[in-house]
Amino acid sequence: MGAPRGLIPFSKTPISIATNRPDKQQLYVISPLIVILLIISFWFKLAIILAILFGIIGLIIERRIRLKNCTPLAVNLNHPFMETDSVSDSEVMVKFSDEWINPGIHRLKLARDPIIGWMVHKQDGDLSILSAWDTKWSEANLSKQLAIINQAISLNNAVNDSNDEFEDARVRESQDSILLEREWIPEEELELQGPISRFFTSE
Repeated sequence: MGAPRGLIPFSKTPISIATNRPDKQQLYVISPLIVILLIISFWFKLAIILAILFGIIGLIIERRIRLKNCTPLAVNLNHPFMETDSVSDSEVMVKFSDEWINPGIHRLKLARDPIIGWMVHKQDGDLSILSAWDTKWSEANLSKQLAIINQAISLNNAVNDSNDEFEDARVRESQDSILLEREWIPEEELELQGPISRFFTSE
């Protein structure tokens, strides 16, 4: 199921395309180099080792691109990720399970439920559950995707002049005892004026 009508998947936003460009350029260089090394390996056996090494590097880069492209996020044309002037309200939607939903104005937090699995909570006063996250990505990769989503929510609030009460939620959360049995995942902060790709340079 594609993005809701009128919204653009994160993978097709200008900011995503820009951060993927260096990785794709590296793949354009590595791919023909591997072919050349495989041909040379008929005469120099050492070349096959280099070809395998570059192949592994290429797979790592391709996986990094795929991780960014499958971030479950969509925005409308007025969102800052589109790098255009806003003429109306900005919109953000996320898809952690079967349906696209509006995450609201609060930033999100990742937790592991011992029974259900990965859960996404709103950082509101009650740490209310937004959705289960049906995914096979690792914890580290989910944290990277959630960092992008939280940045999208923060920018969405800025455009719409929304009050996300983020700091108040942090204080309440530290005093909360209802969800102590869950394993909370450390948050990663994403600079608003920095390349998103830095979150995908190490896996």
